Amino acid sequence: MKKFTIAALTLIMTILTLPVVPMSASAKENLAAGWSGDAEDSRFYDDAELFTDSEEEKITKSIQDAAEELKMNIIVYTAGSDHIDKTDVDIKLFCDANYDNTFGAYTDGVFYFMDFSGRKPASDCISTSGKAELFYEEHINSIFSAVNPYLPPSGSDYTEYTDDIKSAIDVFLGQLSAYEDKSAYRYNEHSEKYLYYDGDEFVITDAKPLRQRLKMIFIAVPVGIVAALIYFFAMKHAYKFKSSMNPSAYVSSEDTRFLHREDRFIRTYTTKRKIESSSGGGRSGGGGGGGSHGGGISHR
Repeated sequence: MKKFTIAALTLIMTILTLPVVPMSASAKENLAAGWSGDAEDSRFYDDAELFTDSEEEKITKSIQDAAEELKMNIIVYTAGSDHIDKTDVDIKLFCDANYDNTFGAYTDGVFYFMDFSGRKPASDCISTSGKAELFYEEHINSIFSAVNPYLPPSGSDYTEYTDDIKSAIDVFLGQLSAYEDKSAYRYNEHSEKYLYYDGDEFVITDAKPLRQRLKMIFIAVPVGIVAALIYFFAMKHAYKFKSSMNPSAYVSSEDTRFLHREDRFIRTYTTKRKIESSSGGGRSGGGGGGGSHGGGISHR
């Protein structure tokens, strides 16, 4: 019985200790690059050539004002006929890569791809990076739903809808101002990065935030204790019934004498295991630009 008690207590202590181990690991590097503070590179690119130069400048001014207010990079890009054969995957990679090439990986911002290539259905895309990925990931569909009613039907003569497109851009910028949740938490499965706020500091890292590790402890400890107690009482019950079957219980130690003892070993075996050091290359980040990106595609 004593052995079973020690084993059960050891199991309980092991279960209690394991969830704490990750908390003692060294802090991971914070990859978040933030916002440079310069809105000059945030702008409107009219690849579809729907607007005059002066109209393009006015839209760029609106975008830069929003960038200053939100403290993030913003690009709105109208896609022309060169993109008509691109798949949705191609478009998303195009947005991710061009964002990173312009502003750098893990910076804060969005790239909005408005599809005026002429294909049906049109594929609009929003790519998010940094805190924009954290803030907008759960609201991408809502943003598209707010903007799409202002956009012309796919395959239209888009030159006739420039006022509507400008309204759509204004609505998009307004939507970016509507969502800011510093309590949010996101794990990007593609880039394998965790995004969250630690106080006022935005973090992009390989390690889970402390609050997620604490949740694991609160779940694991009660479950571990219950499992250990069930194991302990089950073994105690089984041991109690088997103790009477021991032959020594029916033999008197005073009347028994061993005149000769001999140990015989027919064969001996020695098992050897080679310990190999792990090796392997690094893993690249997610997205076409090498950073961590969220977002999505909308068809219209």
